[in-house]
Amino acid sequence: MAAPMTHPFLAACRREPVDRVPVWMMRQAGRYQPSYRAVRQKVSFLELCRSPELIAQVTVAPIDEFGFDAAILFSDILVHLPAMGLDLSFEKGEKGKGDGGPKIGNPVRTRADVDALRVPVPKKDLPYVLDGVRAIRTALADRVPLIGFVGGPFTVASYAVEGGSQGFTRLKTMLYAEPATAHALFEKLTQAAIVQIEEQVAAGAQAAQIFESWLGELAREDLEEFSFPYLARIAEAVRKTGVPSILFSTGTTAHLERMAKLGYDVISVDWRIPIDEARARLPGVAVQGNYDSTLLLGPREVAVARAQQLLRAAGPTPGYIFNLGHGIQVGTPTENVKAVVDAVHAFGWK
Repeated sequence: MAAPMTHPFLAACRREPVDRVPVWMMRQAGRYQPSYRAVRQKVSFLELCRSPELIAQVTVAPIDEFGFDAAILFSDILVHLPAMGLDLSFEKGEKGKGDGGPKIGNPVRTRADVDALRVPVPKKDLPYVLDGVRAIRTALADRVPLIGFVGGPFTVASYAVEGGSQGFTRLKTMLYAEPATAHALFEKLTQAAIVQIEEQVAAGAQAAQIFESWLGELAREDLEEFSFPYLARIAEAVRKTGVPSILFSTGTTAHLERMAKLGYDVISVDWRIPIDEARARLPGVAVQGNYDSTLLLGPREVAVARAQQLLRAAGPTPGYIFNLGHGIQVGTPTENVKAVVDAVHAFGWK
């Protein structure tokens, strides 16, 4: 069921020439879409994440509606935490402001808490995710490739230790006060990430993105000790599956050269750096990014013009994927999304 290897997205991941720049957008399935809101009126967020049929429906909807060049599995980076022994829930979001944030009822605070965590067995603990991957592949019928994903160890740990979306103070304090406990936690979360992405690929995912969203919170010396070794292990595991790997983070432009050595095929960059500068600093890997999602909230002509400006700056050298520096925001006009996708597809350097 593999998509044609010449698909623009997969070719760009391999830094091969493409006829047009591929485009997809993080959170391309979400509350800005009327079709997604209709689904969420009927089920909770976790119920959606645990329904293979609904996973496929919301994953494929933006492909049908906007013509993106890749689909990304609809799930959550924390969906495996209950299988590890943590009490996960999602608070209901304020009306019109998206899904509520995650809450961990029994956060990880001690070495005993870490030792009690169990590495999940995806076929047993997360069958709905794998069934969702298979259902998506069937619904896509190879029109575009499917990206699987997991959360990076530091980002997942930030929720597990803080008890939700509550900053990074407890976790960073653990790094300095109890480094052995922190390493033990990252070891288990790394194992959890690897087994999940391996099974997603086995079920049909054709690329893998690692969401290490909050990596920019760490200093270089802490990245070297507590993050980069684990991310390199995940990259190696993805490489063995034979699919392209993408590392996503924010606030990490000071570390691009070092991140390029971790073994990922694609580095996703945010809007805090010009795209031409990012590409110059990442000559050996493909680059994804780095359109500011807030532009999609403004006038359509500005959104399109800035997309074209970004494409010109990215240049014609193979290995570029148009994406956002972060996810689509709630309230984004769908017509702006379609206009930008169409503009990317129509763009040429000749």
